[in-house]
Amino acid sequence: MSKGRLTRQELGWLLTQEAQGAAERLRTGVQILKSNPPPEDGSGAGLDATLDALDDTMKMLSSLHNRPVRVTGRRGRVDLAALLWEVAPEARAAIEVGTSSASGTEVFGDEAELRRMLQLLVEHGSGAGSQVTIKRDGDMVRVAVVLGPDATATAEAERAWLSRMAVRYGGRLDLEGGMEIFSLPADAERVEREALEKELDEARKQGEAYARELAAAFTTTEEGVSPSTFPPPLAGTDVGDRVAVLVRVAGGVAAELRSLLTPAVKEIATLASARRDDSDEQKFETIRRELGQVQDLAHALQTVGEIDVQELPGPVSLGEIVAKQVTLFGGRAARAGVTVVVNDETQAKAHARASARAISALVLAVLDQAIQSSPRGSTVSVRVTDEERGPRFQVDDAGPPLPKAARKQFVGLETEPGTYGRPTSLPLYIAAALASWQGATFEIADTDTGGLRVSITFSR
Repeated sequence: MSKGRLTRQELGWLLTQEAQGAAERLRTGVQILKSNPPPEDGSGAGLDATLDALDDTMKMLSSLHNRPVRVTGRRGRVDLAALLWEVAPEARAAIEVGTSSASGTEVFGDEAELRRMLQLLVEHGSGAGSQVTIKRDGDMVRVAVVLGPDATATAEAERAWLSRMAVRYGGRLDLEGGMEIFSLPADAERVEREALEKELDEARKQGEAYARELAAAFTTTEEGVSPSTFPPPLAGTDVGDRVAVLVRVAGGVAAELRSLLTPAVKEIATLASARRDDSDEQKFETIRRELGQVQDLAHALQTVGEIDVQELPGPVSLGEIVAKQVTLFGGRAARAGVTVVVNDETQAKAHARASARAISALVLAVLDQAIQSSPRGSTVSVRVTDEERGPRFQVDDAGPPLPKAARKQFVGLETEPGTYGRPTSLPLYIAAALASWQGATFEIADTDTGGLRVSITFSR
């Protein structure tokens, strides 16, 4: 890194910004003149051509110097006071900070760029022995230096460069009397947090949009059937093609969600390790909880996407599959404050003829919906029985009741789940689709305590 004066690359970037601004002002002025044109003399076409050529030149210059020189360094929260001691250890520095964590001299940015800014600022004083004051003033961190004599003719260019860099960081450069004051925002972490919240909200909206696409790709209409019962398809009905579409779309949605969530998770981890107050901790906890819900959705869709539609049905132990899924859901149920109780008196005898992966995804979807819908401190009851009609999987949740007239629309994603106090209906839609594909009967009923009971009866 060059000491003191601007490097050629920094100067090129500054000239690019100044030239772009001049070109924009010139273009604006010409547009004003053209709106009140002088008498025609044939010069308008030539002036437009000249402005177009100037714009092309600015674009080329901008592509060459679109950013100032950057030295690979750490990007994150940087303490300007500590950095000042490294840049100018012999300077006479006065530091004014508050007592709380919100009153420090930390800013968010690139350490190499901030070091370069401080270096030039100190040089505008008396060099290594400059008198520098750094303090926290509201939402800004201000670094002030007592100006010395301008040693070179490039001092004004250096101030212009510092001003441009300050604007990039959301700050400013001021000259007050014999002081040069460089101000940067100290609360940049809030902007990063808001950006993460916005990205998470976009991911949630995209998931909801994909859910509607799933509903359009796999729709069934059955006349004369109870709204609480979804029987298996009639003989000769081809459900496999529609399930294949469901599997492909679910896998694609899961991949999209994971690609969106990966950078958000990394940024959350980075910000969580930074020093913050109690209000920040509460906001981060809310973001983590919402992020976990989106991750759970991505996992559920990935499980559906891993189904092999070519897998031939065979004898599977319904009880073993349910027990395994309940074990996997243990941590999630604990986070939600919900207790899962399994009544498995006859599960060893409950064997169905179906695809093992499809049954696993189906059980996961039903458990997912039950845990999400049940309030903290409640119980979700799981039962596996071997009945005359066939092996039966049943889950009772403690969520709000669902009117009979609305059950078919609810499972078909044709109504807003929040209307009935439930957070989602997508898991039941997936479960009903997979049950139909496996030749099982999907049923919804009320529990004795007012919750929702989901039952699936398989063929032997």
